[in-house]
Amino acid sequence: MARFSEKYKKARSEKNSVMCIGLDPVHEKLEGKDILDFCLDIIESTSDYVAAFKPNSQFILFSLNLEQLKELNEEIHQTGCISILDHKLSDIGSSNESAFYWIKRADFDALTFSPFAGNIEEATEKAHKNNLGLFILTLMSNPESRWIQKETKFEGKSLYQKISEEVKSSGADGLVIGATDHVTEEDIRKTRDLAGDDKIFLCPGIGAQGGDAEKILKNAGENILINVGRAIIFDEKPEEKAKEFRDLINRFR
Repeated sequence: MARFSEKYKKARSEKNSVMCIGLDPVHEKLEGKDILDFCLDIIESTSDYVAAFKPNSQFILFSLNLEQLKELNEEIHQTGCISILDHKLSDIGSSNESAFYWIKRADFDALTFSPFAGNIEEATEKAHKNNLGLFILTLMSNPESRWIQKETKFEGKSLYQKISEEVKSSGADGLVIGATDHVTEEDIRKTRDLAGDDKIFLCPGIGAQGGDAEKILKNAGENILINVGRAIIFDEKPEEKAKEFRDLINRFR
């Protein structure tokens, strides 16, 4: 089976895009539309412009069953894109192992993982046994993340720097680093230096959160996914909006 990094590079090349669309179907905005149908419509209308889709488990796991999740991922894969479950998993090893099993059964390619439990290396090993890529939360887009991930120190380093080192040593596939104001160009460059050039940066915060794509693209290197969610999926013309963001991002590549 292809490694996640190979799937990512194939999608990036074929789509000429490093954009990822976050599928966050807020129920109040669906106007009575079925969540699965809403997501399938977004995938169909925008997949020409993106390399990945990132369904958010907080919006879908309590409303879609396993077969529906498989249908969602089948559509993503048929368009030539990869699927990342934004799950932010964080638990002891046996619980994580169960999650990896079911996430793979649903046919996701990768997931996001919170390092709060400290077991990054173990989780990476078990994710890879299930042929899943793993993205470690490192410096998130919400400003509240600063006091834990940036201002908290470990052996004189910011916690996000320690996590970046763990991403490298564990063999995890990538990390999550935001594009919003509190994440500086220096933070991005430092993270890249510590994590390594081969790690994929998954970068939320563009669009509704007001993040800066140019800042990421100029400092993070080639292996990136720029995530845009609500600004596309709730636009009246998501296809046009996806093309607009793709073209904007590609101008800085």
